[in-house]
Amino acid sequence: MLGSVRSRTLSAKKKEYLALTLIMALAIFVRFHQLQAIPVGVDGDQGADGYGAKRILRGEEYPVYLSNRWGVAPMHTYLVAFSFALWGTSLWAIRFASAAVGVLTIPVLFWLAKEIFPTDEDSPSLVAILSAFWIGTSYWHITFSRAGQDPATLPLFSSAAMYFLWRGIRSQKRWPFLVSGVLLGATLYGYRAARFLPVFLVILFGCWVLNDAAFRQRHLVNVALLVMVAAVTCIPLAVYAAVHPEVFFSREVHVFVFNPEVGRGTPVRDFVESLVRTMGMFSFKGDYNVVWNPGRRPVLDPVSSVCFLIGLAVTALRWKSSTYRFVLLWFLTMALPGAFTFEHLPSFTRGIGALPALCLLSAIGVASVKSWLEARISWRGARGVFWAALPCILVSTTLLSYRDYFVPWQQRLAKGEILGLTYIKAAAVMNATRIPNGVWILPATTLRPRELPFYEVSFLYDGPEPESTIYVDEETAPTDLSEICDGQQQAAVVNWKWYVLEEAYTSWNSDPKALMDFLLRKYGRELDRNAYEAFDVITYQLPESLAFSIAENFEPLTVNFGDELILTGMAFGGSSLQDTSTPQEVERRELPSGKSGWVVLRWRALGAPSRNYKVAVHLQDEGGHIAGQADKLLLSNYLHPTRDWQAGQEEIDYYTLPSWGGTAPGRYKLGVTVYDAESLEAVGVVGGGQTHELGTIEIVRPLTPGAVQPQVTIAGDIGELAPGIRLLGYDLPRREVTPGDKLSVALYWQTLEDVNRDYLLAVQLTDAQGQVWAEEFDPPVYGTYPTTDWTEGEILRDWHAVPLPADMAQASYQISVLMSEDDSLLNRVGLERIYVRGRARQFVVPEIRHSREARLGEGIQFLGYDLNTNEVSAGGTLHLTLYWQALGEMQVSYKVFTHLLDAENRIRGQKDSFPGRGEAPTTSWLEGEVIADEYEIVVDSAAPPGEYVIEIGMYDANTGQRLLVYDIRGELQEDRILLEGIRLVASE
Repeated sequence: MLGSVRSRTLSAKKKEYLALTLIMALAIFVRFHQLQAIPVGVDGDQGADGYGAKRILRGEEYPVYLSNRWGVAPMHTYLVAFSFALWGTSLWAIRFASAAVGVLTIPVLFWLAKEIFPTDEDSPSLVAILSAFWIGTSYWHITFSRAGQDPATLPLFSSAAMYFLWRGIRSQKRWPFLVSGVLLGATLYGYRAARFLPVFLVILFGCWVLNDAAFRQRHLVNVALLVMVAAVTCIPLAVYAAVHPEVFFSREVHVFVFNPEVGRGTPVRDFVESLVRTMGMFSFKGDYNVVWNPGRRPVLDPVSSVCFLIGLAVTALRWKSSTYRFVLLWFLTMALPGAFTFEHLPSFTRGIGALPALCLLSAIGVASVKSWLEARISWRGARGVFWAALPCILVSTTLLSYRDYFVPWQQRLAKGEILGLTYIKAAAVMNATRIPNGVWILPATTLRPRELPFYEVSFLYDGPEPESTIYVDEETAPTDLSEICDGQQQAAVVNWKWYVLEEAYTSWNSDPKALMDFLLRKYGRELDRNAYEAFDVITYQLPESLAFSIAENFEPLTVNFGDELILTGMAFGGSSLQDTSTPQEVERRELPSGKSGWVVLRWRALGAPSRNYKVAVHLQDEGGHIAGQADKLLLSNYLHPTRDWQAGQEEIDYYTLPSWGGTAPGRYKLGVTVYDAESLEAVGVVGGGQTHELGTIEIVRPLTPGAVQPQVTIAGDIGELAPGIRLLGYDLPRREVTPGDKLSVALYWQTLEDVNRDYLLAVQLTDAQGQVWAEEFDPPVYGTYPTTDWTEGEILRDWHAVPLPADMAQASYQISVLMSEDDSLLNRVGLERIYVRGRARQFVVPEIRHSREARLGEGIQFLGYDLNTNEVSAGGTLHLTLYWQALGEMQVSYKVFTHLLDAENRIRGQKDSFPGRGEAPTTSWLEGEVIADEYEIVVDSAAPPGEYVIEIGMYDANTGQRLLVYDIRGELQEDRILLEGIRLVASE
């Protein structure tokens, strides 16, 4: 008889361990299958663990607590360090740590269930087997086991602590209580949600001690020892918390629903809402973060959810039983962390501590159904039906977990949607690139938390050069850059490119305002630039004196651009005659040709700007040609474009201003223009003009000959026009011009030796018969840099503008360059032919709906206008035709302005253009000619209904100076003409 019992006992154990072995095999498969590739990519938390593990292995630190990521317990980081020691540094090794932890959790929960719900020796423990199965195939647990992050530690260590607690209770031995205390203390070094575990145990022990005299008598001392051992285990952590409470409790403070400083002002309602959403995540709606919930589903599939709800109901009904009360309290307490927060709800991570109890509840639900069937249905087939249905339940939940986890990740992998792929590639480039005596810089926006530098790159980077994250905050970045670069000779910046400039305020990883480039080029020099798909690597030579600063002093200004933005201050300077510059040298307004200067502008929003604006800062030579320009979208320090600015908001912006290669020595004007980022239309300066002159910069000889790329090159045997002077090529911006226009051509010269003679240049246009129609004799570079100053090796860009007669015939003309000395022609070279396109001219005044006579300046008569309507709605368009008559030929090309003004003289619609849509400049007008000049004025969509008026006039496009207006009696009026009123009506 005894042998028969032993045989049956062995049979029951074999069944249990056979089931556990199969479950373990399945669990190992779903946790290690494609672990390198899935989940796809790398994130900051994995990177932080990897970086911390490398520091531990190198002996640089042995942390009790990590201050990064709003404070993190170190257990998982130590586990990753152990994994690195086994397998080497890799993403797979990080994930191995959590996957191994996940696998170990399964037998621990199995043994815990056997302790809580013991069975006789003849029967396998169904609850234990099913609990192990549910955690082994749990979609929730699979996700965190493969994630390579610290939440996976909580189910393992909490289950182990509970196992030894129950082992002590069942065996009435003391040592399991001591082990449980150690494990309980160790759990707090894992994931932060473990801080609710002592709360659970206080409630549990309180219930036992108060309600169970036998428990008090047998285990009160054991419980006290457990608490003591746990407290001793936590001493290092407690000391850290006491010394650094701002780190230890930082995350809790920032998300605690009852914190009035960060909450929404309705804590009780928010708590109830959080609680409902947290409890609902198990069966109804899951975490919205696809990293934690790639299948976008609740924790449980529908079948498992039914089992869980049955188990929850059964457990609640049996709450007076110590075992069921234990499971119920464990589940409810460890599900609560998410309920006490108000952000990112529901959260799979914060509730992970409830997972073991959830699996126990699901197993209890199935076991209860089995017991109910056996107790209430006498039909022998009922047992068979249960055992036939159970495999269907288990297979379905396994397949659903596999599908909901792996399929979404495989789809993302197939599409190339790899989280952190750019970081992986950046680390690979950094590992393959050496920066002698250098440092790597990874810029991040102010949106990226300072607790989360680029760990994704740091743990994969193995190069000898140090690397650092710099936050491009204008208040701190210059000082941070100075400290990081101290003692280095070079800096390599990984310049991220994956952002939309107008939405840069949503980006964590970028430098949209180019602050790093500005500072490093202001004082240093760019050495190399390598472009990759999602980032550039730019290497800079660092100055000897590291004291980076955006600007030391601002000159006060009050320049109003379109009643939208006020330029309130500016600072600018040049560069040294060496490769790098000292703080004193950059303040000088002297710049070697080919190097870059710097400009810093301070802005204030007059009101709430209606548009996004760009700013152009440019160098102009004496002829108005651009010798260097920088254009940027105007952004705040927190990267918002001007449309998002508030009235009175003050910001600065900074510009690295190049002097293009070949820029000749001389004094250049520094100007600033503001223009609409969408329409590219310039915003006028209130008081006249479109450009404000900031000052001048002196361009001096370059350190090395400038690199130039003429549009058209000229063969060397043709281009030598004088001894030691060779014409390399030329730029011809326009190959079709109109009479009265100016033909601009840039000539590129190379000096083959020092030039000691004074030469004169001419650009000439001749027709097919050789007749000269236009020519301009000029010394090079407007006479500011004569050939007698040219030295060997110089390369110069030299602009010339040839006025074309207003009566020039429509034809093709040859451009030639002549060089002479003392009125003697030395040489000439033909460039190419251009086409002068004539236009139809009218000398008879047509019928004009609104006749109105006025004179602008001395050469233009205003005859009147046509207007398609006197009523328009916001966003509509006014069609305006102006009629001019030339009183004589003009040498200045004037621009027409048309403004729609509201009652407060604010511009609500604008169109500025050269006459005839640019096809009939005033320099092409012949005496007596009549010009019909059409404009379409788009009304501001935000303009309110009311009475408006149109003002028109003309101004010099170069200076912004308006032409004065005289009435028919010759009496001076203003610098504008007011047309009839316009009524703006509400849109239908």
